[in-house]
Amino acid sequence: MAKEVVLEIAWLRPLKLIGLANLFCGLIAFILSMALKSWVVTDDEKEKEPQFYMSLWEQCTKYPSTRDGQGVTPSESDDSENEWICKEASIRGGYVSATQALIVISFIIALVCFVLGVVAYCKRDWRILYKISGIVLIVAVVFVLIAVIVFPVKFVDDVPFYVFFWFWWAYGFAWAALFFMLTAAILFLISHDKKEIYRTEKRIVV
Repeated sequence: MAKEVVLEIAWLRPLKLIGLANLFCGLIAFILSMALKSWVVTDDEKEKEPQFYMSLWEQCTKYPSTRDGQGVTPSESDDSENEWICKEASIRGGYVSATQALIVISFIIALVCFVLGVVAYCKRDWRILYKISGIVLIVAVVFVLIAVIVFPVKFVDDVPFYVFFWFWWAYGFAWAALFFMLTAAILFLISHDKKEIYRTEKRIVV
């Protein structure tokens, strides 16, 4: 005699949790971008040319030795040789200050949205905070996009054409923060279902 078996199937669709994870990664990327000293670096292999690196907050230059082994007097010793000379990055122009402001503001926005997202995840009745956070994150994404586009364009116009340099890790982390925030914003805005755990029943005749 045939027997009917009822199976209960459950699956998880944690889109909001994935959004929070992306936003957390974006915050880490922001911190690295602001902390590392490698928004711009020169080619270290060219020892006869000035070495240069630039973070979001300062720029440092190290000039090569001008001594050729002939006619060097004690007064021409290594007082300034092989030392980094650092100045505030903002002296390069207003675009650097604008980049600093946009990155910091975007970081603060992302941090606030992360807190709101955690609150919404813990309190299901406050899920409207997801939508608010998603919309505000889109604004922050626009801010970062402006910063990472304007900065290299203006920087290239500001340096001699013969200088070889890279936009390095810290600049790349700013792009990473942008994409993490954009992903989080999309996940916060889509799927208005209140359920994240779904169940269904399947009947099997054995």
